[in-house]
Amino acid sequence: MDSSPDTTNEGVMASHPTGADSAGSAAPNYAARNRRREETRERILVNAADFFYRRGILSVSMDDVAAHVGVTKPTLYAHFESREALVGAALNTVEESHFQWFERRLAEFVEQGVVAVIAPFDVLDLWFGSSVFRGCAYQNASVEVGSAMPHAQVAVLRHKDRTRKWLHDLAAESGVPPERCETISAQFMLLMEGAIITAFIESDDQAAVRAREAAEVLLEKVLETASTG
Repeated sequence: MDSSPDTTNEGVMASHPTGADSAGSAAPNYAARNRRREETRERILVNAADFFYRRGILSVSMDDVAAHVGVTKPTLYAHFESREALVGAALNTVEESHFQWFERRLAEFVEQGVVAVIAPFDVLDLWFGSSVFRGCAYQNASVEVGSAMPHAQVAVLRHKDRTRKWLHDLAAESGVPPERCETISAQFMLLMEGAIITAFIESDDQAAVRAREAAEVLLEKVLETASTG
């Protein structure tokens, strides 16, 4: 979200009707001001997303967020009109970092010879074993606030739809016939969702492994059916 200072408009800024073209006057640096605003907004989002994830949405107030991030409440409300708006924006921020990390790790497994549509379960196993795992931010948000926070619910549903489409593409890449990609992506989505809940609620360190085994059975059956016509 950060933008570099716009040095291409210096000549334009120098003739701004604020008297900036007078000797000794300085043009207002709108680019720098906007950059600082965007940097502050990004800092709020990144820290708030982590705070909500670790502490829970309902237990964190706007006062808590302001203190945690190190900004004043007026500054916080200047960027986000309500906690609901902040939660929705924070979930969208989490989504981008989540997919970037997931795809990077998935590519590593694929390079090692793992079938693309099976690799998500190996990535889940890595995630479950990390010290930062607190369940799925979207499952947690849906359980905590549901339809009470429409911004959050929209972010949750968008993330789920994006994940399902991502699995659909991985299935196609893995040789699944086009007419079966939608079904198998929905099935794998259920396996992933179940594994996340089980790992979080029951502290089951084998949840991803068992979900992977089930996914392999489903994939083998689909590919076998396709090959026999």
